[in-house]
Amino acid sequence: MSDTTLIVVLCILGGLAAGVLITLMTRRWPADDGVVQSIAQLHTRLDDMGKWLSGAHGQLQQSVNTRLDDVTTRLGESLKSSTKHTSDHLQQLHARLAVIDSAQKNISELTTQVTSLQQILSNKQARGAFGQAQLEALIADVLPKGAYEFQHTLKNKNRPDCAIFMPNAGPLIIDAKFPLEAVTALRNAATDDERKQAVARIRADIGKHIADIAERYLIPGETQDIALMFIPS
Repeated sequence: MSDTTLIVVLCILGGLAAGVLITLMTRRWPADDGVVQSIAQLHTRLDDMGKWLSGAHGQLQQSVNTRLDDVTTRLGESLKSSTKHTSDHLQQLHARLAVIDSAQKNISELTTQVTSLQQILSNKQARGAFGQAQLEALIADVLPKGAYEFQHTLKNKNRPDCAIFMPNAGPLIIDAKFPLEAVTALRNAATDDERKQAVARIRADIGKHIADIAERYLIPGETQDIALMFIPS
């Protein structure tokens, strides 16, 4: 039986007892010590019952207050936890947005660089300078200074992109060539015929570059009998 139900039952019993007491007091019974004593005992019991009801009410109020405090505490903790989770999620979202924003900036910069590179490669002289710069960076990274020379002048006044000095022999000539148009045509080919034409053009361009290098930079008694053609990536 719950505290509330018990209090209701006791209140009903108290009311009944009070009604009995009032009835007994209003009747005109002859003065009888036994009756008077019974009434006094009943009055005492009613007082005791009132005190008990007052105590029970206090306990019930305390119990209700305790439960309300518990509910309030749990609700506050739940709200605090929910707020923390929301804050954490927002921070993670901000971090991800920052990463996405940085990636977009990098893509934009890369697009600008690609556009600039395309503009450079569209000009033959600029394209040659680009290939030469790549060759120079590669040679300087793997060979010590003094073992090579860029734009070395030969006896015939030609100047290859790089001459690597060999011990007790003539220099090994390296020249950079960039058959961009033919390679671009192969990359953009949509049909088998277009691919065949592009491959044939690449072979023709490379063959012409090889012939030019042999004619300009292979000098008997001065250079090596072979030369290298550097094709930048």
